[in-house]
Amino acid sequence: MERAKLKFTVILLLVILNIILLGIVISQRSQAQVYEEAGQTQALLYLEQHGISVEKDGIPWESALTDPQLDPENVAYISDQITTETWEILPMRRPETLLVDFVTGLSQLGVKCSRIASITEGYVHTVEGERTIFTPVWTIITDHGGYRLNCADGTLKKY
Repeated sequence: MERAKLKFTVILLLVILNIILLGIVISQRSQAQVYEEAGQTQALLYLEQHGISVEKDGIPWESALTDPQLDPENVAYISDQITTETWEILPMRRPETLLVDFVTGLSQLGVKCSRIASITEGYVHTVEGERTIFTPVWTIITDHGGYRLNCADGTLKKY
């Protein structure tokens, strides 16, 4: 009888612990979502302060490029010229940071724009010796032309 009570107590404590841990995970996830939304709002305000308008839905907040997993069998669709077997995918910066990089890049290029019409995600590749390096990029179309933003290092070039 004593052993059954002990087992029940241990099981009850484990259930309570699991419920507490679940609550912590849910709380952290909720807090992360609040921070993410705040970051997006701040990035949009930053653009607005620099006279650039953009639709919130036009920005790839949930980027397919943030998961640096390219299937080697599907690499061929990117370019028929890839002949190396070793390749690397550079990590992508957060979209909020990339929007700040875009404004900074425009300033460095001496260009002003007032509207972002579209942002398209993709990769560009370079071959360095025996390996191919894939760099995530945003192609940004504005009211003053197109630009390519390197999502790994934040550099902007006229497209």
